[in-house]
Amino acid sequence: MKIIASSICFLALLNACGADTTAEFGPPKTVSKDQRPIVWDASTRDRLGVGDMGAPATGGTGQKGPKQVVASVPNGWEELPPAPARFRNAVWRIKGEPTTDIYLTIAVGGGVPGNLRRWYADQFGKSVVPAVEALPPIDFADRPGRLVEVEGTFAGKQDWAALIAFYNEGSAVTSLKFTGPKRIVAANKKEFLMLAKSIRFAAQSPNPKAPPIRAGQALPEGHQPVGPGGNSPAAGANPTETASPFTATTPEGWTKVDGRRILSHTFGSGSELYISQLGGALRQSLDIWRGEVSVGGKRLSPLTDEEYNALPKALFLGDDAVMMDLAGAFQGMTGDQIESARLLVAARLDGTTITFCKLVGPQSEVDAQRAAFVQFCGSVRRTQ
Repeated sequence: MKIIASSICFLALLNACGADTTAEFGPPKTVSKDQRPIVWDASTRDRLGVGDMGAPATGGTGQKGPKQVVASVPNGWEELPPAPARFRNAVWRIKGEPTTDIYLTIAVGGGVPGNLRRWYADQFGKSVVPAVEALPPIDFADRPGRLVEVEGTFAGKQDWAALIAFYNEGSAVTSLKFTGPKRIVAANKKEFLMLAKSIRFAAQSPNPKAPPIRAGQALPEGHQPVGPGGNSPAAGANPTETASPFTATTPEGWTKVDGRRILSHTFGSGSELYISQLGGALRQSLDIWRGEVSVGGKRLSPLTDEEYNALPKALFLGDDAVMMDLAGAFQGMTGDQIESARLLVAARLDGTTITFCKLVGPQSEVDAQRAAFVQFCGSVRRTQ
């Protein structure tokens, strides 16, 4: 078969444009039978090579894919679409009460002391922040948690109140927060605690039609064992000894540390560097880290637009990441303090996941290792 269709189309296009229609054809091209299969009754999509997009998948509250948070919604409450970019992984509201705001935030930075300070001092203007041990224990998302109860002026609104259930895993804090007029919050305390207790987290299955995978769920009988390399961890093995999803070149004088962090190193008398991931908005995370550093007794304020846009770039995971460099008194998420410290962090956003490399330690030690930090970030690669 001689293929001349493309030449005819080209000639027709020239005619349409009013150009000179004189054209010379090259030698005929012969296509073998295998390269020109005949498909009878092909649809227009198939002939044009347009795939079937199908219907969009939703999780019932506006997000794509299966719901990652499941809970028993109290009577008279309603579930709203989540907003992960605003650190709202699940959202609820009391029906007919638009001033109420109830939302779940999963694994945000700031640690327990930092978040307590934010809730009590920054948001409600309280001069005293209680110790975590003084807060009543509750059941929250199948874990032992604590309950914050605070009232006063919130965002300029008087006679406001908040109920906050939270638990922490290292420096990451997961919280369920309920704010609204004091009378409404007080009247719905029982329902709030019921919601907090009912919350469960589910992992997304590779099969979009499969139900969510609940944490700790047993495998079906006869299922292939799973784990690193496709095998289950050996009995008695430490789950933190699984392969890290990242690898990097360790600078001279740094010591690799196995533990809860994805990839962690120490050096000097008290400097620690680690790689981790969290959800949410990059700029908000940077502001939280700034809140860990104080200058002249005052914690650093959130970045202005000019400061955020002026942040330098660093190579991290083979691409650009923003880099933030801070110095001052440091108070970490878990309560650790360094009087004269320096904090370096390189962070990048991939979808809704923030991957970051954070170094904090005595300023003199970090000063001497800043170049090593930049080189380390540049060497980080994914292993899986």
